[in-house]
Amino acid sequence: MYLSLAFIRFLESLPSALAVGLLLMPRLVGEDGARFKIPVAAAAVFRALLGFALLYLIARAIVPAERPIDANLLWEFTFGTSVGKAWVFTQLVAFAFAGLAVARLFVTSSLLDRVTLWTGVGVLAVVSVTGHAIDDGLPIWTQASFLLHTAAGLTWLGGLLGLVWWMFTAHKKPPEVAAQLAERWSMVAKIAVGLVAVTGVAMAYENVGSVPNMLATPYGRLLTLKLVLLCAVLLCALAIARYMHRRPAGDGFNVDWVGKVGSLEAFFGLGLLAIAGYIAVITPASHETNIYWPLPFRLSYIATWGQKPTFPAPIWWWGIAGAVLTVVAAMIWWTPATREKRLYATPAATIAALFCLAVSFSTEAYEDTYNDPTQDFTAESVARGMAAFQENCVGCHGAMGEGNGPMSKDLKNAQGLKIEPADLTAPHVGTHTIGDIFHWLTFGGQSGVMPSFSHVLDVDDRWDMINYLLMLSSTNRSRFIAPQAMIQWLIAPDFALVDPKEEVTTFFKLRGKPALLSFARCTAAGEEKKELDASLLKAAEAAKAAGVSHVTVYTGDCPQAAKGREALHPAAVEKAYSIINRFPNVPYTSEIGQAHFLIDRSGYVRARFKQFGEDDGSATQFAAQAGMMAQEPIVEINLHSH
Repeated sequence: MYLSLAFIRFLESLPSALAVGLLLMPRLVGEDGARFKIPVAAAAVFRALLGFALLYLIARAIVPAERPIDANLLWEFTFGTSVGKAWVFTQLVAFAFAGLAVARLFVTSSLLDRVTLWTGVGVLAVVSVTGHAIDDGLPIWTQASFLLHTAAGLTWLGGLLGLVWWMFTAHKKPPEVAAQLAERWSMVAKIAVGLVAVTGVAMAYENVGSVPNMLATPYGRLLTLKLVLLCAVLLCALAIARYMHRRPAGDGFNVDWVGKVGSLEAFFGLGLLAIAGYIAVITPASHETNIYWPLPFRLSYIATWGQKPTFPAPIWWWGIAGAVLTVVAAMIWWTPATREKRLYATPAATIAALFCLAVSFSTEAYEDTYNDPTQDFTAESVARGMAAFQENCVGCHGAMGEGNGPMSKDLKNAQGLKIEPADLTAPHVGTHTIGDIFHWLTFGGQSGVMPSFSHVLDVDDRWDMINYLLMLSSTNRSRFIAPQAMIQWLIAPDFALVDPKEEVTTFFKLRGKPALLSFARCTAAGEEKKELDASLLKAAEAAKAAGVSHVTVYTGDCPQAAKGREALHPAAVEKAYSIINRFPNVPYTSEIGQAHFLIDRSGYVRARFKQFGEDDGSATQFAAQAGMMAQEPIVEINLHSH
């Protein structure tokens, strides 16, 4: 179905683009364009009629396969869905263009020609409306980018096809007219390609999401191929531009040669159009969940130079070689004695420099390296992962993942060499992607000692454990969280909230203003209980005065007046946050006697208060920190990729 839909979109875009090109070329050199009137009208009418086939295929792709497409269903789909209404709009524009193109067969008017041309450009722009541009989850600027990208790209392709047609059919035109047309079209093409480049970056930001997704998803790989074809197009354009620039004044214009190079450029452009039609109907890379990384390496600063390698390590030699080759490339380009060879030697040296630098930033990767988790980064998931870790991993890694389990002293690999389990709380954990960890849990660790857990833990269980390990890897730094706000680095795990109105059902939905997350176990008695109750009441009062959201995870007989929004699964939330509720030289406990985490409006843990005493200044310090965070811009974070 995707191929059929993409093919129809290709056939729909091509005639309207050609019609716009045949309308544009005569205007660039002051012709009346009479010889192109019939082809323009035929292409415009064909585009309008083909739109009905597109509607059927769109409906067939969306409506369940078991339901037949009849007239009633098609009517309901057309006027009852957003994509159907978008199609109606595009057809109205297409038929307006067809009507104007047909009118040109009987009326000769410069005004009519201009109106027809701009209506044709409108037809090209609205091609995107029945694709990803209709996604109402996209920002307005991205949706506008789709329109501009499609209009500029198809105008360029249509103009190129029109130029080739003009060149091969203008036998009675003077060569200088052909040269003039090529020069004026070159200016239009530069503007169009510039718009394509700018809007393409904006669209890729939303639809691809990351550089790895360019190679790890079908959408990204097709987009990469599209960029390769674009480079081929630009090389053809460069060849024509060089010919135009170097052509001596008064010499004839080689119409045939320009037409042939233009034909090759148009061939690559048709390939671009075919790929664009296909990626418009498949899942964008940023929404893809089945991500396959095809290379045995990836580029990462954190995993290479970020680890501060000692000299002389291989990474240093590759980096030095890259720097030297970069200098060599610059010297070849700027030295007069090598000027004749610089067109070949400089690119060769530059490519070699880039290769060396890439090797210096390379680290091992797997097919799962950029996989997306099936479990969100929630406290409930972390608690499940903690249980799985305690059941399967403490023998080697230890109860707190520090690599000191009871079996750690006796581990040896197949060669008989002693192997020490990884310290999962160490900073090096951050050099790996969550997909790397998933791969090791699935197929076994790098050392050959850690076994596969795929037969013990299903896919969701493995991602739960990874969520736990992400929390565990934060404990080295989280021990020092204090009332003074730290930088944004520690994402607060999401969790379900109790809300009878079903309005704010998760902690993450409180984003937009700071939140105070309070934990307490009100199980003591006497003076200790009074002191704890006073602290909790003070925290609630401080949160209210600062205008921040207050969420409480209380156990036992805590004051009712101190309670805020409550967690749906308090035990799981307490376990998850106990992992980061560490203090230097204090034994770990999964119970939180009392702690208050200040979460900023983006969802990061920024500060922690042990208690709110009457005269210890905690409330004043909290108010200052909360007020500062309320003024900070919101940073979009993705809980799926952590």
